[in-house]
Amino acid sequence: MILKDIYGRSISYLRVSLTEKCNLKCGYCYGGPGNGGVLKPQLSDDALFKLIKAFSFMGIDKIRYTGGEPLLRERVADMIKETSKIESFKIIGLTTNGVLLGPRLDSLVGAGLNRLNISLDSLDRKTYAGITGKDCLGSILDAIDLALQYDVFGHIKINIVVMRGINHNEAPRFAEWALDKKIDLRFIEFMPGYKSGWGEELFVGEDEIKKRIGIKLDPLSIGESNSGPAKSFRYGDYPGRISFISAVSRGFCVNCNRLRLTSKGDLVGCLFDSKSVNLGAVVENSDSIEEIASVLKKIFAEQLYRKSPDVKIINGCEPSMRKIGG
Repeated sequence: MILKDIYGRSISYLRVSLTEKCNLKCGYCYGGPGNGGVLKPQLSDDALFKLIKAFSFMGIDKIRYTGGEPLLRERVADMIKETSKIESFKIIGLTTNGVLLGPRLDSLVGAGLNRLNISLDSLDRKTYAGITGKDCLGSILDAIDLALQYDVFGHIKINIVVMRGINHNEAPRFAEWALDKKIDLRFIEFMPGYKSGWGEELFVGEDEIKKRIGIKLDPLSIGESNSGPAKSFRYGDYPGRISFISAVSRGFCVNCNRLRLTSKGDLVGCLFDSKSVNLGAVVENSDSIEEIASVLKKIFAEQLYRKSPDVKIINGCEPSMRKIGG
């Protein structure tokens, strides 16, 4: 079975937020000061995994666990292990801030983790602490070095949200650091979000970032590129890659292949749309994976559940990144 939305876009990728809780306080994600009250996940591990099985039944073959900070939820490795037993899932990923990653890498890889994204918005200790509220850059860089020793991840993806006057001048330094390693460095345009502090004065677009890097980047071949919003480039024979995720200046709705499931069981069809469907009652009232999949299929048949690929405006909704998982 291949899951398609009403516009004909194939959906093969599910992002699952395991918790809203995070051990860092990045303003663009956490929602700014005064938003520290965090609820425990509404769905139990069993209920969440029941939904994941239903999505696999519908043709989803890539899953990524996110947050908040997913490593703050207990039994993450156990969940990855159970996910790896589902034959249809070829890619099992994790997006983390890296603070808790180092000591847990062995168990995560042993459980079946084969893709890794790490959020890292500065290589300067003081700047990093200013963005995140925590002085822990050294332990994260150590975790990245450790992760590079594993051969299961391919290129480790490092995500940097670029903000003018905060970290935009670090673009050349980041590129130099990443190209020497098997890292896919992903410059992410600062997007509007719930109490994120977004403003045009902070925005730095893809074109400017490329100019700041100041090197000739060659696009990857079709066979080398991954499906998704990132546009990836190489520089000479260096092992690293440079990528850009440019939702504001470019947009990528026409190729959107993903859904987002929150820790409370809300299924979100579009990052920049307020529509969601809570699936808590669905998993509570049914033990049949086929029955749950049938309910999901009806959701996707609704005309307005997924935003049209022709819609270019992304600021009509301000998502809470720590709830949805980006």
